[in-house]
Parts: sequence; structure tokens; C-alpha cells
Amino acid sequence: MNYEKREELPINGEGTAQVVHAGELAALIESLGYTDGSAREWGFPDIFSLAECLFARFRQKPVPDEGASQKGGWRFVWAETRCAMRKFSLSFAYAIPWMVMLTLEYLRPQALQVSPEIGGALSLSLIASLITTGGFVQMISRCGSFYFGLKEPVLAHRSCISLLNVGLTSSLFLTVLGMMAGSYFHLFAGKYLVLAAVNYLALNLLWMLCAVLFVQGIGWFVPLIFLLSILVGGLVDILANPGTTILLILCPLLAVLCALCCVLAGSHHAESKNPQSKDSARPRSSVVFLSLAPFYVYGTVYFSFLFADRLTAGTAVPWVSGLSFGIDATYTKGMDVTLLAFLVTAALVEYLADSFLRFWQRLATEVPQAANEQLKTILWNRHSKSMLVISTAFVVIVSGTWFVFSRSSNLVSAPRLLQTVVLGGLGYLMLSLALLEIIILASIGAISRASLAVGFGVAVNLLIGYVLSHLGGVQYAAVGLLAGSAFVLLMCNVTVRRVLYHAVYHYAVS
Repeated sequence: MNYEKREELPINGEGTAQVVHAGELAALIESLGYTDGSAREWGFPDIFSLAECLFARFRQKPVPDEGASQKGGWRFVWAETRCAMRKFSLSFAYAIPWMVMLTLEYLRPQALQVSPEIGGALSLSLIASLITTGGFVQMISRCGSFYFGLKEPVLAHRSCISLLNVGLTSSLFLTVLGMMAGSYFHLFAGKYLVLAAVNYLALNLLWMLCAVLFVQGIGWFVPLIFLLSILVGGLVDILANPGTTILLILCPLLAVLCALCCVLAGSHHAESKNPQSKDSARPRSSVVFLSLAPFYVYGTVYFSFLFADRLTAGTAVPWVSGLSFGIDATYTKGMDVTLLAFLVTAALVEYLADSFLRFWQRLATEVPQAANEQLKTILWNRHSKSMLVISTAFVVIVSGTWFVFSRSSNLVSAPRLLQTVVLGGLGYLMLSLALLEIIILASIGAISRASLAVGFGVAVNLLIGYVLSHLGGVQYAAVGLLAGSAFVLLMCNVTVRRVLYHAVYHYAVS
């Protein structure tokens, strides 16, 4: 049974459409894909009997008074606030550690001083963890949210744990493969490979556990987990002074332990509130994996795109340094400013995209199909305003961040640093705009088109960034990000434009 469609039936009388006859309601039910067989499953002989029963409920529903409307207005504001906080919390989970690292980079650079070999190994393990778990995070979020929405916490927990186990197994395999490749190509010394492997596994598990927490509806625990692990790490540094390298490894392990405890507590609480869900049967694993495969592809290529410029910058180290991979400190400082702005803006993009889609659905139910041109104009104006808000917010955030950190650290703005910030800022600005289009495409079942666009964008990012960083300087790796983001934005915008100007989509979404 299609539960998503069942939730769209206005059985509570609060829908915007005015049903005046039982036959009209029967036509509406059939338009949602239900048949007489579906009605018999619910205890009715046919669709018309079901429609008459529902229509009788409509007529018994009293008209809400003015006080109820005011309460509804407050409920709307509260619902919008909760939606915004939920959307913001996911991106802020990634923004908090970046904010802490950025603060240390600019205000206390000596706190992160490690040998170039260790810095390169830990940076590469961080980038690899985000890329290889991006797909599993998407799968966990989609699958878990679906079952929690159906009030099936046991199914949600089992599905999330199954996906997490698959992700952890693949992480172990990739760890062994990475250590073998690193040893064969003499990428790092043996002890640094071991440190990178431990850090990679811990971060992989951390990102997937954070995804489970968001599914459980307690995503606001994630910032607390990061803050707690940082505070405990600072306390250990004060009491034992184990060294920067040990602390950089210890903090992810502490965060994993806290996240695991929160996941287990959240699962126990959800199951205790819904004991009847323990008898629910699990769907076939093959069906689940096939349905989630497009989201795995999207999550992987998205994070690959996000850090492709750093990979090309890491390969542009001078050969006289003796390093095979190492990201220039100036490039890291510049790109971290713009990445922080992107992560904060991405939270706004998530909310604006969700608001746009809900506006689209409501508009399609209110505007008759004869007024299709009016609907297209309203939708495109709303879309353009969202793009303007995103652009303004990103420019304000990146400008404010640069002003605060450069002033606080008495930083002399080197030309290379400014070039990196400008080029990286333009790249992440275009990626923020492209993210709005990607979310719209994913919501109408066109995630494959978005994945294809991002996949081509990764190729453009790597190719241009690699060539320019080796020819002109490491700061020009950001040009690859800029070119790739422009390509993704162009492809996704063209697709969304076709969707918004195609009449069928307007009413199919409702």
C-alpha cells in the first residue's frame, strides 16, 4: 500500500479542496491510484462505499471558529520553526567541527601543528571518510525516515542498523585496500598509514551514527556530541598533555562512543512508545537496496565533488618536499572559510527547498488546471526569490567570516589567500544554488539526473583543478571547484526550468 498517498487524503477535512459530493471524492481517491481491491482491504465493497463513508465524516466536521484559526496560525508558525530547525541541524552537524578547526587555524595555529606527514594522512582520511560514507548516510536517512514516518520504529532501527553494518563492512574493506595501496605507492610511512586507517574508520562510523540520530528525530544531539568530545579532548590535553596527534585521533573516537550511546537510547525510547511495531515484518533486503541505490550514488558523487579540489590541491605539493600528498596550509585556511559559509548556507537551502516544494504542492491543489500559466509564473517567481535569498545569505556569511577571522588573528592578507577565498567563494556560491535545484529534482523522482550532473561536475572539477594547480599554483585548484559548480548549476537549472514549465509536473506533485 502507498502510505505516502494515503497521508495526502484529506480525511480530516482540513484540505484546501472543497468536496461537494461523494462521487467527487471517489474520483479523487481513484486518481491517487486506489482501486476496489484497495477498498476491500479496508472493509468496504468498493471505492464508492469508501467515498460515502469519508464524505459523511466531512459533513459532520464542524467549521472552525476564529479562535481555532488563530491557534492554527500559531501551529503553522511552530511547525515551520520545527521544520527549519530540523533542516538546519543536519548541516550544522558538519559545520560545527569545521568552525572549531577554522577558529584554531586562525586564532591558535600552534594548537594544530603536526608534522606534514601526519597532517596529510589525517586530511586524506577525513576526505575519504566523507566521500565513502556519503551514499550510506543518504540511504540511512531515506529509509529510516520512511519507517519512522509510518510509526514503525523497530523497522526503522533494524533497517538503519542493517545499512550501517553494510557501510561498516565496506569501510573495513576499503581500509585494507587503502593501506595496501598506500604501502605499495609509498604514499605515507607505515605508522602514518595506521593512524589514517584508525581515523578513517572512526569517522565513517561517526557520520553514519549521526545519520541514524537525525532519523530518530534527535539530530540536535549531534552538535552536543561534537562539543562534548572536544571538551573532553581539551580536558585530556590539560591533564595528560598526550600531544596533538593523539588528540586528533581521540576526539573522533570519543564522538563515536557518545553517538552510539545516543542511538541505543533513542531506539529503546522509540520502541517503548510503539510496542506494537515489534511484530512488523521487514521488507526484502534486495528491494530496499535497489530502491535506495540512486541515493547512494548521489551521496557519493556529491561528497566527491565537495572535496575534489582538495584532492587536486593535495597532489600539487612540490616534489622537493618529499611528500606524496599534503594540502597547503594557506589553501586550507582560505577554503575552510568558504566551506564553512557553504555548510551554513546549505542549511538555509534545505529549508527553502522544503518550503518551495510545500508551496508547489499547495498551489497545485488550489489553482485549477486551466490557470496553468498563472501557476508557472508564481512558481518561477518563488524559485527566483529563493535563489536571491541563498546568494545574499552566502555573500553575507562568507564576508562576515573572513572579516572576523582576519581581524581577530591580525592576518596579513596574502595574495594567494585572497585568491583562494574569492575563487572558492564563487565556487561554493554556485554549488549552494545548484543544491536547491538538486533537492527539487530529488523530490520529484529525478535524482538520477541530479547524480549525472554532479558526476560530470566531479570530472570537470578534478580535470581543471589538477591542471591549473600544477601549472599556476595550488590556489588555482579552486578554479576546478568553480568550473565544476558552474557546470552542475547549469545542467540542474535547465532541468528544473523544464520541470517548472511542464504542466504535468504541476499537478502530479499535488
